[in-house]
Amino acid sequence: MKIGIIGAGFTGLSAGYELLKKGHEVSIFERDSHPGGLAIGYKENGWDWTLESFYHHWFTNDYAILNLAKELNYNVITTRPKTSSLIKNKIYQLDSPITLLKFSKLSLAERIRMGSVLAFLRYNPFWKPLESRTTMQFLSHTIGKRAYKILWEPLLKGKFGNYADEISLAWFWARIRKRTTQLSYPEGGFLKFAETLTNKIKTMKGKVFFNVSIERVMEENNKVNLGKFGLFDKVIVTLPGFIFSKIAPQLPENYKVKLTNLKGLGACVLILRLKKQFFSDNTYWLNICNSNSPLLAIVEHTNMISSKYYNNEHIVYLGNYLPPTHPYFYMPEKELLKTFDPLLIELNSNYKNNIIGMRKFTTPFAQPIIPVNYSKMIPPFETPLKNVYLANMQQVYPWDRGTNYAVELGEKVAKLI
Repeated sequence: MKIGIIGAGFTGLSAGYELLKKGHEVSIFERDSHPGGLAIGYKENGWDWTLESFYHHWFTNDYAILNLAKELNYNVITTRPKTSSLIKNKIYQLDSPITLLKFSKLSLAERIRMGSVLAFLRYNPFWKPLESRTTMQFLSHTIGKRAYKILWEPLLKGKFGNYADEISLAWFWARIRKRTTQLSYPEGGFLKFAETLTNKIKTMKGKVFFNVSIERVMEENNKVNLGKFGLFDKVIVTLPGFIFSKIAPQLPENYKVKLTNLKGLGACVLILRLKKQFFSDNTYWLNICNSNSPLLAIVEHTNMISSKYYNNEHIVYLGNYLPPTHPYFYMPEKELLKTFDPLLIELNSNYKNNIIGMRKFTTPFAQPIIPVNYSKMIPPFETPLKNVYLANMQQVYPWDRGTNYAVELGEKVAKLI
């Protein structure tokens, strides 16, 4: 069959790769100049490796993408970085049962209680009974209101904003069950890994087109018309649902409504390049657990991956998930940094003297909102257009979105076709 794929993120690439292995003719269309989707990267002068515009890593149990890397003979680095939380202006390492037991903001009884609840979630294999409850309801009742207020409420509100009280417990269960203390990262960066997969697709006679936008998806005589690119037997769309609804005018209105009712947040990231380390205690990931913080997380990438690959620069992500109408999306880099400055100075009073440069990246859709009973809302791969399939991050459930599940999604839709 002749198959078209819209989007060269990891869902589109992995779907194309699997379909080529089955002997199909595949063309992939990407509006950006490089592959990778939200894991796309860039390189500054003097860097040996690329860096992701939005922070990424893999857990060591991300088997779909790790198996793909193994199949491509691609080298993966595994390390054990430090994850901490900022609570009332003090940093606490909180990334293992032992560090939780040492967490002095809670009494010993509260620590044991929280550890027991998290252990239940981690070792309970059944998520379906959990999805009818909200994370907020469950945590505030099981770990206690004080522990919830100190640690989890600010994290939920920081990540989901006004949607914080609606998030399904199944989503939180997946975050706890899946997390590993060791993390993995593709040698050279995610862009190089995506380019390696793209080149493999090309050697298999697949076609990948960059800097092109598919503006219409139309059914025509049992084929799918992609405008100037011609007719296809099947088409996979990997775009967010609300974009799919705009480019496929033949979709029924009730289906479009279902797609647009699936909510999501955008991402706004400011990346700092520093001459010296930002976190002297080697923290890689800092969760901000303070109410009304201007930031959700501070991620010092070079506390996980050596700065030697980046011309000995120290790289820090300042990240938020926000509605794409938020003022941060429209602020110039220096103005945005000024907003974060009071918090950053508390953590490192000298950081501004070490700034080499900065870059801002935004995307309107990066984090799906997962309300209760989300399994009943997810659109299937098959769409009302007979030969058009939808595969995007809004269909990743109960797991959280990420490149591992993008690969898994691509493999599933390819198998279906």
